[in-house]
Amino acid sequence: MRGGTVDRRVWWQRAVARGFAPPPARPTPFVLVGREGPDSDVRGEVREDGVSGVRPGGAAFPLPSGGLGVLLPTYVGRCDATAHEQTFRHVLDSLAEVRQAHPSLPLSVWVGLQYGPGEDEEALRRLRRLAGLVPEDPDLTLVGLALPGPGKLRTVSTVLRLSEDLGYSGWLWTDDDVEIAPRCLALLVSRFLERGERGAVGAHSVALARETATSQAMDRVSGVTAPPKACPAAACLVVATDVLGTGIPVRRLTDDGYVVFELLDAEAADPLHDLEVLPEARISFYRVSRTHDTFQRLRRSLYSHVTCVADYPWPTSRVYLTRVLFHGLWPLAAWDGSRGPVRGVQRWLIKGLHFTWFCGVAGSLAVRGATGRPLRHVAWGDEGDFRSPTVEEPAAGAAAGH
Repeated sequence: MRGGTVDRRVWWQRAVARGFAPPPARPTPFVLVGREGPDSDVRGEVREDGVSGVRPGGAAFPLPSGGLGVLLPTYVGRCDATAHEQTFRHVLDSLAEVRQAHPSLPLSVWVGLQYGPGEDEEALRRLRRLAGLVPEDPDLTLVGLALPGPGKLRTVSTVLRLSEDLGYSGWLWTDDDVEIAPRCLALLVSRFLERGERGAVGAHSVALARETATSQAMDRVSGVTAPPKACPAAACLVVATDVLGTGIPVRRLTDDGYVVFELLDAEAADPLHDLEVLPEARISFYRVSRTHDTFQRLRRSLYSHVTCVADYPWPTSRVYLTRVLFHGLWPLAAWDGSRGPVRGVQRWLIKGLHFTWFCGVAGSLAVRGATGRPLRHVAWGDEGDFRSPTVEEPAAGAAAGH
């Protein structure tokens, strides 16, 4: 958190923050999949005080260093093995364009594959199959990582801790259910390098509505409420390593929320100057289709907004509230009539409902904090609802809570 040791929050932020107290990060056992079969696997554990079982250069195989890290987090129950291979091939094709644009830039591809009960051997089998898809290229290396789930942030923090001494200038993250347009990753990497390997650069996300009424409704709502300047989303972005440190705190519920708040610069003329979205770099994904899953996703997103606002210095949170989250909700933020008065009123009404929900969540956390019953966990959504534009048929899978 920016702001040093001085608590620059206002009283209500501190009251809300006391109402959310997730348990400490638990130790994470992992397996790094070796290139020479099971005998070359490296097993270890990530704890708060460090890593056991592996050090850069000291494992059964040396971990690749320098250049950019590339992270593809997923889990066994997400889809079948064939769909995982299709997804990975798609990422490799996009990385080939990065290699062509920047042939001297090493890329280390980390596939973090989580498993549920009884799925550990399947995770290892899938990672070995993916290793066989990587072309012969000394500057394009795969690191297969199997670890127990659930939680995407558990994968992110494990990878960051394992790679803290490897000298990556940045991380390129992408999700397993997006379609990456031609040259998208090459454009992102080029822009990140042009920026001096600072801040974060994200792709322009195109959400594809499904046939359900819920998906169609969310598509219409998002068309009205988009902020004037988009922030990078973790579905596809490049972010400087120094923004991430050795992991994302357990109090954060989303990785992109963490990146945005870390990079907001409340004192600058443009507080979002370290956050950039390239319109010409595009990805697409399907919206969640089921009403329950949509509600769960919105709920977790809202808790992410509330807890970030509660934890960060007030100048930072104020910028986020007025310039990003509630832009157009006059008098809290500036009125937005840029797309005409009708759209301005529509935005105001939707943002008003959003603000009411936001205040309800913040109030409930404040009450929990005051009564000594803080919230410990916020559920995710869309479990088992995997569908990617890159996969020919929707893949069945009983998801384990991402």
